[in-house]
Amino acid sequence: MRGHLLAAESPSWRAMRSVSPESFALVMATGIVAAAVREIGLKTVGGVMLGIAAAAFVIISGAFCFRAALAPAAVRADLTAPSRAFTSFASVAACAIVGSGLSDTGHRVAAEVLAWTGLAAWLTLTGAVPARLALGRQARPRLDDVNGTWYLWAVSTQSLSISASFLRSDAEVPARIAQMSAVALWSAGVVLYLAISFLVALRLHAAGLGPAGLRAPYWVAMGAASIGVLAAAQILGGPGMAAGGGGRTVVVSVAVTLWLLASGLMPVLAAITAALSLRWPPRLRYWPGAWTMVFPLGMYAVASAQIAMHADLPLARRIGLDEAWAAAVAWALTFALMVVAARPPRHRSRPAARPWPRRRPRERGRGRRQACRRTRGATARAGCRCRATPTSARRRAPSQPGGHTRQGPCPPA
Repeated sequence: MRGHLLAAESPSWRAMRSVSPESFALVMATGIVAAAVREIGLKTVGGVMLGIAAAAFVIISGAFCFRAALAPAAVRADLTAPSRAFTSFASVAACAIVGSGLSDTGHRVAAEVLAWTGLAAWLTLTGAVPARLALGRQARPRLDDVNGTWYLWAVSTQSLSISASFLRSDAEVPARIAQMSAVALWSAGVVLYLAISFLVALRLHAAGLGPAGLRAPYWVAMGAASIGVLAAAQILGGPGMAAGGGGRTVVVSVAVTLWLLASGLMPVLAAITAALSLRWPPRLRYWPGAWTMVFPLGMYAVASAQIAMHADLPLARRIGLDEAWAAAVAWALTFALMVVAARPPRHRSRPAARPWPRRRPRERGRGRRQACRRTRGATARAGCRCRATPTSARRRAPSQPGGHTRQGPCPPA
C-alpha cells in the first residue's frame, strides 16, 4: 500500500495521469504529415517522421494502459463526460494512419496488426461511448456539451475505410470484401459527419462561441472532411470503380463536395483562431490540443494530392503540394514547443553566503523592557499583585512614577 501511495505521488505518476485519449492526436498529426512530406518527394524525412509516430503510438498506448490499470476511475470519467468522451476515438484514427504509412513503406505485418486493432477499438468505443451516452442512466449530454471533438467519431470511421483499402492492396483480405467494407465505412463516416455538423450548428446558434472555442477542437471539422476525401480517393482506386460507372460518379461528387468544404473551412478557421487567440507580442506556448490543428493541415494536403489523380483536378494537386509544406512547418513548430515544454525547469542557484557573520540588529525598546522587569520585581517583593504595563501604554491610561500603570491597591514606588 505504501509503495502504491509513493508511486502515486511521484513525478512519473503525475505524468502518467496527464496522458489522456487526446494524446493520440500527436500520433495522428505526425503520421499524416509524414505522408504529406512523402508526397513532395522527401522520402527520408517522411520515414523519420513515421518512425516518430510509431514510437509515440507505443509510448502513449503503454502509458494509457498503465493509467487505466492504476486509476480506472479517471479513465471511466473520461469515457462518461460528454464534452471529452469522443476524444477516445483518436486512438482508432492513430492506428489507421500509422498502419497506412507502414503499409506504404513495406511493413505489412505491422500494418495488418494495427488495422485489426483499430477495428476492435472502434467497435468497443462505439458501444461504450455514444451508446452509453444515449442510453445510459446518467445525465444525457446537453447541447452545450457538443464540440469539435465529436467529429473524431466520424474521423475514426473514415480511417477504418482507409485501413480496408490498404488491406485490399496488400491482398490480406479478398479484394471484393475489402472494397465493400471500405465503401460501407466511408458512407457511414459521411453520414456521421453530417449529423455531427448539424448538432454543432445548433450548439453554435444556441450557445455561441467563447474565446477559446476555436483554439483547437473545431479544426477537427476540417480534418473530418479531408479524411473523407482521402478515403474516397482510396476507394476510387479499387475494383468496381470503372470510369463512367454510377458508383464512381457518386463517390467523386461527394469527395469533391467534401474537398470544397474543407477548402472553405481552412481560411475561416485560421482567421477566427488568429483573431481570438493571438496577441501582440505573440506568445508561443505548447498545449496538447495544438496537434488537432496540425492534423487537418496534413490531412488536407494528402487528400488534395490523392483526389486530384481520380477526379481530374490538377489545381487540387498543386494546392496539396503547397499545403504539405505548411503542414510540415506547423508540425516542426509544434514539436519544438513540445520539446521545450517537456524540459524540467531550471532551479536558480542561491547566492553564496557572506564570509563574515551579520551583526544582530539591535532590539528596539530593550532598555524599557529591562526597566519593566526591575519594576515588576520590586513590586513583587513589596507584596503587590499589580500588573506592570510598559511605558508605551501611557497614551492609553494614566501612568504612575516609573512608567507603569497601577492596577488595584498598590503602594506607590
